[in-house]
Amino acid sequence: MSDEINSPVLHPNQRFVANKLGVETAEHKFIAQTISAIEDRLGDAAVESSRWFAISVLRHLKKAKWNTLNESGLDEAKQKSLAEDCLAIAGFATSLRTVTKDDRSKYRLVGFASSKNVDRGLLATGTKAYKIASDVVLDSGLLAQAEERAKSAKDSTVNASEKKTPSAKSKRPDLKAVEKAVPDRGAKRRGYSEDESIDVAETTAAVEDVNQALSMTEAEFAVLDAALSNNDAQIVQQSWADQRNEDRWSRILGVLAGVGFFVFVALLFL
Repeated sequence: MSDEINSPVLHPNQRFVANKLGVETAEHKFIAQTISAIEDRLGDAAVESSRWFAISVLRHLKKAKWNTLNESGLDEAKQKSLAEDCLAIAGFATSLRTVTKDDRSKYRLVGFASSKNVDRGLLATGTKAYKIASDVVLDSGLLAQAEERAKSAKDSTVNASEKKTPSAKSKRPDLKAVEKAVPDRGAKRRGYSEDESIDVAETTAAVEDVNQALSMTEAEFAVLDAALSNNDAQIVQQSWADQRNEDRWSRILGVLAGVGFFVFVALLFL
């Protein structure tokens, strides 16, 4: 037996088991003495040894960081039930004795890796004991329950976050609705009311006309200006002619009215 195996330093889990059983660890010089005293107190140590191993497998499958059996969330009865289910399968007890042959691996939570490393508290995942215990844990539904609880907790966190912070989409106003609701500043001046919608095609055509006018050459603009000036002169001349006609008719109507009144008065005195 090597000096490391005979080291008086106990793992905290082993010390917990010893104290629970009333084993005086201070009297022991080697770990082997403490483990022997624990097993003497237990009588049949198979269930206790299996319990620590099964919970270690559960911890590994859950990728948890427990340091004690109670942190698994299972009461002692459920822990022992898992151990007994493992022991009920042929080959488990024999494999477990071989796997935990080193006293440093007994009555404590161990880790698992592809290869065994007792110095680091690691056992191999390729053993029959590990495979049987894994199957028992999976059949128990403990992993599914843990995953469901984790999912529920995550969903609750996400829902709470969504209620606190509305999405960017809900914050962003509907630009089309805003454009439709806001009237054009020049709508009233063009004879539209605020509630009337303005035809986009009409606006586009007007802009195109303005752009076309701005793109005329100087010669084309001069011709257009002359035509507009001539048209304005004709309009003014026509306006004056209409005014003179109106004045002439006014005078004629005035004379006729005077003559008619005179005739009416004369008839009254006849």
